[in-house]
Amino acid sequence: MAITTIESKNKNNYLIWKHPNRNLSMGSQIIVNESEEALLFENGQLLHILQAGKHKISSGNIPGLDGIIRRSVGNTPIIKIDTWFVNKVVSTDYKWGIQLQVKDNLHQLLVPVGSYGSILLKIEDPASFVIQVVGKNERLKKEELKNFILPCVERGLKEYIAEKIKEGILDVFNIESVLGKASNNVKDSLKGVFEKYGLTVVEFFVQGIQVQGESPEYKKIKESLADAASLKIRSKAASEADATSLKIRAKAASEAKQYYKDQKDLDVLNKSLEEVQNQTKEINKAIDTKPNEKQSENKQGGGNLKDKLEYLRELLDSGLITKAEYDKKRFKLLDQI
Repeated sequence: MAITTIESKNKNNYLIWKHPNRNLSMGSQIIVNESEEALLFENGQLLHILQAGKHKISSGNIPGLDGIIRRSVGNTPIIKIDTWFVNKVVSTDYKWGIQLQVKDNLHQLLVPVGSYGSILLKIEDPASFVIQVVGKNERLKKEELKNFILPCVERGLKEYIAEKIKEGILDVFNIESVLGKASNNVKDSLKGVFEKYGLTVVEFFVQGIQVQGESPEYKKIKESLADAASLKIRSKAASEADATSLKIRAKAASEAKQYYKDQKDLDVLNKSLEEVQNQTKEINKAIDTKPNEKQSENKQGGGNLKDKLEYLRELLDSGLITKAEYDKKRFKLLDQI
């Protein structure tokens, strides 16, 4: 009898594919590709799961086939099993789009909200997935899986939005601001739902959420909120401008105060300098006049040159004249001899 080879003829648009040949004989082989698993069923009952590689049908080498092989011996060498090939590659082809009716409790609005995004899925448990989702069908396309998961996405996103609106964190006018948080939240909720079907949610993205159309009430409130936001921005800008103006005036006043203080200190210094200069003039005048008086007295017999020099020395010692002034006056007196 000819040796039969069972392998996947699956194309890219199929996730699950059942081989049409159910008749296997001893020595036949099943080839499983690297990205696949093969499920062997008899009368709807799972016998064994084959990983990637080449598997030859012989006595005892594949658990679960022993009973079938024993029953077939003596009657016919043909055994009848169903072979399912399951694609386990992470698929990025699932783009989703849904429309929700969202009620905004804050503004008492019921508006249609459209949302779209993508989801990355992987069949983690092929047996659970085939038994629960595929059933008696002979294959499952990616589009069919998309139709299966879409209601779950819609329910998860709707529950998240409703919860945040109820908490007062979200309304229909800032609904686009929660894309990241909505993605993580819905991803977590979908994981729990899909795991029981053998699916793993690798990534989930909400790429857009926005109100569809604009009812008169929605448009009116939206314009009012925009006007309020604009007024708030202008008010903030004016407050900042006033604060800046106050800072400038305070700085100017401080600088003016310091200027007047410095000017006052300068006036006091100038006045002190003027007094010192006046005192110096008086001392010089006294130096000039005193010797003349003594000279007049000398002429009258009341003084002499020695008295003048002693008087000049007294002025120097007392600090009333400088050394230079002392020398100048002393030379002047000596010149009179």
